[in-house]
Amino acid sequence: MSDVSAVSRTLRLLSLLQTHRYWVGGELARRLDISTRTLRRDVERLRDLGYRVNANRGAAGGYHLEAGADLPPLVFTDGEAVALALSLRAAASSRLISEAAEITVAALAKLEQVLPARLRDRISSAHHNTELSIPNSSDGMVAPEVLAQLALACRDSERQLLTVTRDAGDEVARRVEPVRLVLFARRWYLICWDLDRDDWRTLRLDRIQAATGTDIRFGVRILPLEDAEAFVRSQLGSPPQTHSVTVVIDAEFEEVAARIGRWGSSLAPADAEHTIWKIESDHAEVLVGMVVWLQWPWRASGSAKFDALVQEAAGRFNSAAASETAVISGQIA
Repeated sequence: MSDVSAVSRTLRLLSLLQTHRYWVGGELARRLDISTRTLRRDVERLRDLGYRVNANRGAAGGYHLEAGADLPPLVFTDGEAVALALSLRAAASSRLISEAAEITVAALAKLEQVLPARLRDRISSAHHNTELSIPNSSDGMVAPEVLAQLALACRDSERQLLTVTRDAGDEVARRVEPVRLVLFARRWYLICWDLDRDDWRTLRLDRIQAATGTDIRFGVRILPLEDAEAFVRSQLGSPPQTHSVTVVIDAEFEEVAARIGRWGSSLAPADAEHTIWKIESDHAEVLVGMVVWLQWPWRASGSAKFDALVQEAAGRFNSAAASETAVISGQIA
């Protein structure tokens, strides 16, 4: 048997060992269509590679994969790889991570590099046809394909052509050399060298509509500050204030969850008759809009600006309710 087929079979053995806690030796050999003697050789091959495969003797003897001191390479099926890529994209682009931000992006870059084209198509299709319920707000959402592309570009030092939306709403092209991705104040930023401006630039990723590789590599660029986050802070000034509000709703959890639907992923039962809803946004007005249509009594705490805006909104509602304006047959009288 060729070395190639032996390696392929060993990888399949590893994949099977990862799917079940314990395999009877005879069943495992039948699944691989090999003899028990060949199975023992393949198990030894895995052990030589650092995998801890334990064997039990006897009529029901078999094998199981144990955790070791180091994390060995893992084998994923196509479906598992798609699920993992979607999860990494979602976690990074939705900013549901903080301290592990750079690690998540690095893992995403490694996975994106080796994904076959057929799996990339499945991931793109799944992403565009799946709704991800993100708690809190949608401010600063990043296109997952942009994040993945720029993660690779930073790692591989590849020049990129960017399509960026400016504050005025118009789009502009940028030729850049990406250096670092930084999660700062709940937003992703790209630190890059702007080839047209011949200077450092810090770009918000949610403003980048497209990123295209050029296959042009560039040399190492040293940031003006050793700390990438400190550099972003120096470019942007003080981060925007985040408004966090805890809402206590006078209704059962199941009833509230059914009403709010996908927007209620941060809901939690307080007791049998009350529900807690924790929400946050860079804009307190967004939070007012989230609670104004609740059909149950509620109380909120956590943001003075939110409280003031609620009072203003209540005044407008009261004024509208007290108005003597009548609507008759669709006409205002």
